[in-house]
Amino acid sequence: MKNFVINLDRDPEKYERFLKRNAGCGIAFERFSASNGLEMSDQEVMAMRLVAPGAQFTRGAVGGAASLWRILNWIAKQNEPALVFEDDCAIRHDIIARLAALLPSLEDWHLLVLGCNTDSVLDLELAPGMKSMMTFRPQHPDDQTDAAFQRANSQVAALRLNCCFGPAGSLISPAGAGKLLELCYPMDNRSVKVEALGNRVLPTIGLDGMGNSIYRFIKAYACFAPLVVPRNNNATSTTFTHDARVWG
Repeated sequence: MKNFVINLDRDPEKYERFLKRNAGCGIAFERFSASNGLEMSDQEVMAMRLVAPGAQFTRGAVGGAASLWRILNWIAKQNEPALVFEDDCAIRHDIIARLAALLPSLEDWHLLVLGCNTDSVLDLELAPGMKSMMTFRPQHPDDQTDAAFQRANSQVAALRLNCCFGPAGSLISPAGAGKLLELCYPMDNRSVKVEALGNRVLPTIGLDGMGNSIYRFIKAYACFAPLVVPRNNNATSTTFTHDARVWG
């Protein structure tokens, strides 16, 4: 299956660390040159319909949206599903076998989130009208917890997804690529109520907000137990920046 590991050209060492960390997965990883929001003009951003006119986002958030936009268009055009990984994640060594067993149970799906940030919440549907909202420990994995996670062999199910933050690994179908392109672009600053955070209302500052506003309305699933865990270090993040500006 085609895969994309999103990595900025200025961070080749990060990609090398990703390859070393995930050498036991059995996947022939393919590097994807990420869009650099620092180099994108208003004209380019608006022509790609990445951001609604007048919306406010950081250049990092726009670059991340542009990278996924390019991948989604590839998936839709080629009409084949693809794996998408962030370059800071750890992947379970049994991912290939787990997906081979899991996917036949999903007769019709758009998105399968393989894992998300562990310093926030995950909201899954167990049955109609019944949810599970959870947090994680540790919130910030290290080398030791990553290694233990990668060797884990706990069972994996796909449950309907209501809310998550920072999908670090996803499997996207051609139909799902079309849905995400339709519903998540152009990004705007809509408010999103997060039930798992006590009904806190958050402004959309990137793709997380857009995703959490639509997951319940598409055929989105998440793996539990997860198959991917990111480091999610805001100190080195290329999307969590402080240069928010109005576009268009």
